[in-house]
Amino acid sequence: MQRNSSLTALLLAVALGTGACGAQGETLGEASNSSFHVQPIAGTSLSRVTLSPAGYQRAGIVVVRVQPAAGSAKRSAGDTRVPTSAVWYDADGRTWVYVATAPRTFVRSAVVVARYAGPVALLTKGPAVGTGVVKVGTAELYGAEQGVPGEQ
Repeated sequence: MQRNSSLTALLLAVALGTGACGAQGETLGEASNSSFHVQPIAGTSLSRVTLSPAGYQRAGIVVVRVQPAAGSAKRSAGDTRVPTSAVWYDADGRTWVYVATAPRTFVRSAVVVARYAGPVALLTKGPAVGTGVVKVGTAELYGAEQGVPGEQ
């Protein structure tokens, strides 16, 4: 009987926790057009996404700088590294990062991933060292850019 009571308590706690997460997710997902502005970039299939201060906070955006790839002298001058969480795969399998172009403004930029090494993606093509890229919040930016329901 003790085991069933413990299992019941655990399941109840998980159910309540899941419900709380869902409620919070609904609040976070209530982005409106005033949370962001999407501006197509002429001559490309890309858009510039600018978030309001509240939208930026709601999306939980974290920006980090592109770092030079550590390693041997054989690496090419363009080799860089970013957190794996910064790399975004689109529906066609192409790899991207979101580059910070101005405060709270981001543009998707194509990258070529040579390989993953734990939490780091080693790039052979991508933004220059020192460029700000989004580490957390890429899904929200992509949703806003593509017009995904719940991100608009």
